Amino acid sequence: MISKTQDTDSLVSVASAILTHTAQLSQHLFQQSITPPSLHVGASSELWTTHSGQIEELRSNILGLTQRLDKLLEGPHGFLHEYVSPSWEHGALYTLLEFDVLQKIPLEEGAAVTAVRLAEQSNLPAEKLLRICRLAATAGILEENNEGEFGHTVISETLVKDEGFRSWVHFQLFETRVASAHLADSLKKPNPFWTGKAAFEQAWGMPMYTWHAQNPEKGKRFAQAMESVAQTLDPGNGLVIDWLSSHAEVSQASKGRLIEVSGKTGSFSQHLATLFPALSFEVEDPSADLLSRGKQLLDPSLTDRVHFEKRDLFGPRSVEDLGGVGSATFLIRSVLWSLPDDAVIELLQSFVPSLQRHQTGGPAPCLLICDLVSPAYGTFAPHIEKAFRRRDVTLMTMHNVQQRTAKEWRNLIRKADGRFKATYSERYSSHSCRGLWQVQLQDDVENDGSDSDHSDKFDSEF
Repeated sequence: MISKTQDTDSLVSVASAILTHTAQLSQHLFQQSITPPSLHVGASSELWTTHSGQIEELRSNILGLTQRLDKLLEGPHGFLHEYVSPSWEHGALYTLLEFDVLQKIPLEEGAAVTAVRLAEQSNLPAEKLLRICRLAATAGILEENNEGEFGHTVISETLVKDEGFRSWVHFQLFETRVASAHLADSLKKPNPFWTGKAAFEQAWGMPMYTWHAQNPEKGKRFAQAMESVAQTLDPGNGLVIDWLSSHAEVSQASKGRLIEVSGKTGSFSQHLATLFPALSFEVEDPSADLLSRGKQLLDPSLTDRVHFEKRDLFGPRSVEDLGGVGSATFLIRSVLWSLPDDAVIELLQSFVPSLQRHQTGGPAPCLLICDLVSPAYGTFAPHIEKAFRRRDVTLMTMHNVQQRTAKEWRNLIRKADGRFKATYSERYSSHSCRGLWQVQLQDDVENDGSDSDHSDKFDSEF
């Protein structure tokens, strides 16, 4: 018999809150003429793609509450059992992806293929594939409406249609899963950030990028995965685009140029060139192969505005390097996260000569840094924060690097040169936090004596 007033953790209180928020969300979707979500093939809903406003707030509240209800219903033993058991689901899904099983099922709604037929087409044992597909179906990835016959849901449909996202799932199910199993082993001896051995190296005997170079099929898959993440889950590109849009003195300047440092094939610069037709671009990278690939992929209409230059990342820079450029903006995007503090400081200091250059009537040169940020403690509710703490552990596991907070980034920039003035903004997606720093020399900009922050969401450490 319950003698106490039910508190906020009681089953009824949590369930009631879920019902209230769900009813509000359903009403909002109806009022905005948004299609309700469905798991059937061909389904789509703005609910899945909207990550702001009332939809995001209600969805987040519901997800947090349902996860709390799960824990209350399962208890410690049940929760932990489910927390560690998905390894088997992950192995099953990886098998389906590795043998292209999903592509062998027609995408038409209601279509189904027997496990026997799928096994014949995939050169797999039928009895084993049956069990693999059946496990995937219990998670809603496939559906088994008739015994032994499997059809698509909207989840498996996504994996078939979106090659980049499929590559990301593939990577998560293989490289990261194996590396994570070696995290504990990598910590059994002194293993400091940057100079120690990553769990990935503990597992494979070499750093991840070296391993991908020696296993080109996996390397290609990883490249596709990262490109997909940048387009769908990473807010960094949007930060840069919005900065350029709000700084017409840069993006519309006569003879203005953006220099992307370590830009690889220059795919992002090429995208920017389509958005800002007055701006020219230079893609720098130490790899001649990547630059050559970028030139091959370059749209012919952009050849006069996008140029490629082989250059060592830490090579000296000078005013003469800029030639007759009217305004110069350097962009370092997703480069510094993998470098230790002393290397970051050395690289930032290499820009000082170029940032000292003045142009009469034009904007002062600046350096844009767009990189990963570890959100400050307490920024999010635990069910949201999990994605960001997962990223912290991911970088530690795969590369043995420490993801920095905004405060740690700020201190590094200041340490590189006391004259640096940085204006900071940050943005979150569901799985990533990115910061954007506009760095200039105080001699070149009006200074109020302190860094300024203009952000979509402020870091509480600033």
